[in-house]
Amino acid sequence: MRAFLVAALALFASASALVLVRARRLKARHRAVFGAALPHLDPGGERLVDAPRALYHGTRFEDGAAILAVRWTEACVGDLWCTAGGIFLRREEGADPLVIPLAWIDDASLLRAHAPIAGTDLPMLRLRWRRGGESLVTELSLPGGMASLEKLRREVHLRQGQDAVAAALAPFLERASELGK
Repeated sequence: MRAFLVAALALFASASALVLVRARRLKARHRAVFGAALPHLDPGGERLVDAPRALYHGTRFEDGAAILAVRWTEACVGDLWCTAGGIFLRREEGADPLVIPLAWIDDASLLRAHAPIAGTDLPMLRLRWRRGGESLVTELSLPGGMASLEKLRREVHLRQGQDAVAAALAPFLERASELGK
């Protein structure tokens, strides 16, 4: 009986230690993500894409681990817009917008998946991006379906990352416009 009690206590202690280690690791990941300073982006800049009543399906770590910050995790309806600097989403509650700088986006892909907030399959834009050294995944749906998502995806691909296509093409486009005058 005593050996059984000692074994159960040892098992409980090792399980507790494992839970504490995982909790510390998760806390460190959250500190890295939410401790990272956002670049100054003007939400009032020219809107390249404007989508009132967009569906935000949430953000998670790329490995599937949940983010504990409710405003980033919970699905919602909100007003989404994209400027030359970032994607902004203001929830219906009207709090500060969620911001994803375009320079931090690694990939934007279209897919069709189940949306619990809508209760059906919807076309979505999946953004893979980095913040504080951690890889995150965000999914969005826009009114207008696949055409609206494709427009947003094109704007993201033109401006994503540190070596944005739009920045690389700017000298050529300026020269072409000068030649056309």
